[in-house]
Amino acid sequence: MKGILVVLGCGFGYVISRFVPDGPLAIYLPLLVSYHLLLGVLVVTAMQDKGHKLNPVTAALTHAAFFILLLIVATAGGMVPYFEYLRFLLPALAYVEFATLIRGKGGKVPESQDAASNSTAEDYEEFIHYMRGNNRPFAKPGFTVRDEFNSWLAHRAKHAPVPAMDGTPQERPLAS
Repeated sequence: MKGILVVLGCGFGYVISRFVPDGPLAIYLPLLVSYHLLLGVLVVTAMQDKGHKLNPVTAALTHAAFFILLLIVATAGGMVPYFEYLRFLLPALAYVEFATLIRGKGGKVPESQDAASNSTAEDYEEFIHYMRGNNRPFAKPGFTVRDEFNSWLAHRAKHAPVPAMDGTPQERPLAS
């Protein structure tokens, strides 16, 4: 999907360049418009779909660095043969900037902050034993196994086994 967006962003720069008269504006305007539109679409979709969060200072510094790189390459275009065609590939740098921003330290929200991510192997073994039984009070329509595991762990945490007088834990019956 992102590859298609990059190709569309580069093609959009070409389309814009056909409507701008020759001169410096014909180089910078299509490049900057298509670059920023592509970067904006990539960042917004990542933030909505996958829950990425960006540090504003890091994002601004990274964008400034890539923007300067973009301007230097666009300015050096007079010395590069066939640059009038290669410049339409420069918006693909937006994907590199996007990958740098997302891959950065702390760029992604942890996917699971539920009890299942903090469980132990013993918890899992006990849950497997629970799943093999006929009485499964935490199984509800529409629940995934992970949801059932989280409900089971929450109930287990609230109703921890009480140690007997001899020190061995006694199990409490599962009640919903």
